[in-house]
Amino acid sequence: MKKQHLIFNLISAIFFAIVFFKNYLGLNVLLFTLMAVAIMIYLNRPLRRTLLTNFLLLATIISSIMFVIHNSSWNLFLNILFLISLSTELFYGGFKSYAHNFAESFFRIFSSQISIFLPWFPQYEMQLNQKISNTETKSHYHFDIRKMFFVIFIPAVIFILFFIIYAKASSIFYNKLQGIINFVVDFISSINIVFVLLIFLGLIVGNVLYMKTVPVGIKKRDSLSGDFLTRVRKRHYQRFRNTVLKTFYQTGVVLMILLNILIFYFNILDVVYLWFGFKWDGSFLKEFVHEGTWLLVFSVILSAAIALNLFKDNINFYSKNKLLKILTLIWIIQNMVMVISVFIRNYWYIHYFNLAYKRIAVIFFLVLVFFGLITVIIKILKLKSSYFLWRMNSLALIIVLFISGLFNWDIIIAKYNFNHADRAFLDLKFYTKMGYSALPYTYKSSDELEKIIKIQETVMPFDIHQDYFYDVYTYESILSHRLKDFEKKINRNKFLEWNYADYRTKRLLKDRGIIK
Repeated sequence: MKKQHLIFNLISAIFFAIVFFKNYLGLNVLLFTLMAVAIMIYLNRPLRRTLLTNFLLLATIISSIMFVIHNSSWNLFLNILFLISLSTELFYGGFKSYAHNFAESFFRIFSSQISIFLPWFPQYEMQLNQKISNTETKSHYHFDIRKMFFVIFIPAVIFILFFIIYAKASSIFYNKLQGIINFVVDFISSINIVFVLLIFLGLIVGNVLYMKTVPVGIKKRDSLSGDFLTRVRKRHYQRFRNTVLKTFYQTGVVLMILLNILIFYFNILDVVYLWFGFKWDGSFLKEFVHEGTWLLVFSVILSAAIALNLFKDNINFYSKNKLLKILTLIWIIQNMVMVISVFIRNYWYIHYFNLAYKRIAVIFFLVLVFFGLITVIIKILKLKSSYFLWRMNSLALIIVLFISGLFNWDIIIAKYNFNHADRAFLDLKFYTKMGYSALPYTYKSSDELEKIIKIQETVMPFDIHQDYFYDVYTYESILSHRLKDFEKKINRNKFLEWNYADYRTKRLLKDRGIIK
């Protein structure tokens, strides 16, 4: 373990405890992120920056800023994800594929905690040093945890043990050193256990972000992988090899013809009855959207997997595969039509039942699925490798995640849904669980709520007063408690807890005269 890693880890852990001790999350998240990024850049200099490295660096900083602006758990999750991914990216000198980066990052969360015990096992520590020192300059300073244990910890424990024995055995000894004893006792009793636990948590976080770990081989695979397929000639009899390829080709053609006919009929029905002929029958659309959507998404993903299996290995180089290629491309395009149908299902659900987190997530997911099908088409036409698919789709995933963190979804959902109460159903129970930033849009007076309920009774073809749904009085009671909790929070807010979402919510509620 390098001495500078230990020093920076201790500084980081103490800073972590100071900024988060007895504080809500806010500006402290941004401050810790900036400090952690600075330490990671310093420890891993000189940087070998790639496009992914630059993106993760930018995404990490912006996600922490977005947390201060939106103060949402989603932004916090993204910030942690990007921070750990950036640590892996800087340490290993840059991945080409985020899928590989993510896998290595996952293993590092655990291996980094184990690495601090490696000095106790010299043979494993030597293996670590050999694997991580290929591209970095060796330091003359090396911190040995075993030396610290034997030189400092053991003598200290024995000293304290004999000190207690002598103090118990001799009242004169105790009286002479009573001042020192009282000072030590008072100091220990003044230590806050929560603060100590935060330091310990900060050390765990620091291990993940700064600790050198043994790679699990994913970085090497990433370095050796390429976007294009390479033909591997197997030593078989020519006649046998051609027979196998021809049989596989014929199987694929028959399968594609059957599946194309089946999905074509399915898509025709969707176009007729869903795209242009949909009529809501007043049901909750649960089967129509929930079960139907995910079954169709699963079928699309399964379709992509089958297409990839058909075009694996040397079938890509088979000179007579043109018909199979055309049929497969038609099938993928038909699956893209199915994705559009799923999107329309979600649209009708939003149209009649308003926005919700999962409905927004479905939109983002469908974008990724549609993009994934495009990359499958490119793979087949341009003879790309599976690595190409992993690289492009994982990059698309992290970009979509980054974009999703730029918006305050609580505000968007609350504003949209109450503005469309004359057309879509308002489940009042849902709005009692939203973040504080939605309060200016979800808190309504009794008259406003009664007016909304009367409109809902008119436009909704089902009973909106079922036991599962909240009535006006329950909704008002819960929102009033939420307002009181919010007032308590902002009245005790300290500098490190500041965030723009709470500041904006407080200003809007004050302007409406809801809070003082």
